[in-house]
Amino acid sequence: MTTSTQQTVLTEQEIACLRAIDQGQSQPADDPMLAALAAKGMVDLSHGSAVLTPAGRHATHVGEPGRVPGIDT
Repeated sequence: MTTSTQQTVLTEQEIACLRAIDQGQSQPADDPMLAALAAKGMVDLSHGSAVLTPAGRHATHVGEPGRVPGIDT
């Protein structure tokens, strides 16, 4: 099973954290929630700060159509 086929439920706190990242609010690098969101494929921590992945961006904009990297960007 790949990470794209695993079903993951996000908590209200995780969604709030994703929205904060989407709005440009910095998060502590050692925040355990960031590690959990990275493990779920919602954020990318390789840039030195938390950046939303396409899945994370879609989770914060549920009513909008998803974007396909490489096609829509």
